[in-house]
Amino acid sequence: MKADGEADGDFGGDFDGLRPEIHYPCTWSYRIVCGDAAAVRAGVPAIVGAAAHRLVDVRSSRGGRYHTLELELEVADEAERDRIFEALGRLPSVRMLL
Repeated sequence: MKADGEADGDFGGDFDGLRPEIHYPCTWSYRIVCGDAAAVRAGVPAIVGAAAHRLVDVRSSRGGRYHTLELELEVADEAERDRIFEALGRLPSVRMLL
């Protein structure tokens, strides 16, 4: 960090109002933290429809109370990406979505 509070490096450190540039269509991954992985697995097909996708177990908590899954699929645009995010978040077992 420089003396004036500006971050060192090429990126400058001021990210206010900046959004990453995403080129669509693209492959997008959602990390799903849930209490019931089977319920999420059952709900995903209704959300993604016939789209090819990959849904894999990433990890489970030591006590088995929480599970993390990763859903990967191609999205056509930001609206589709957001629609899927919102629909996944409405699944009853989902605790967190990244």
